[in-house]
Amino acid sequence: MKCAGATLVIAERNANIRELLRREFGREGYAVLTAGSGAEVLALLAAPASADLLVLDAEIDDPEGGSLVPHVTRLYPLLPVVLHVFPGFEAEAGATGAVRVEKEGDFERLKRTVRRVLGECGAG
Repeated sequence: MKCAGATLVIAERNANIRELLRREFGREGYAVLTAGSGAEVLALLAAPASADLLVLDAEIDDPEGGSLVPHVTRLYPLLPVVLHVFPGFEAEAGATGAVRVEKEGDFERLKRTVRRVLGECGAG
């Protein structure tokens, strides 16, 4: 898979960060869909166009108020998930197969992780 044409779903509660991530990954050649809630994430993933990877703010809950991660991994077991978390945030990344990346001032580690998980674009 190449960067160009890979579709990411970026799920982030903060609208400003969500827009910044959309622009950053768009510059990398990805098609980017964004969501600000668990309901929006599930609607995007259920749409006919398939996502290649989900970048998920670990604090976004599913529509019933629980953790969205197990819900997504149960419904879409082949979809790679990268949890974007604040330092010290306890999330069930390991238990679900999701990769955990801490939120930082810049997004280089997140971008490298996305490339590595997708196995593309000179990841390293």
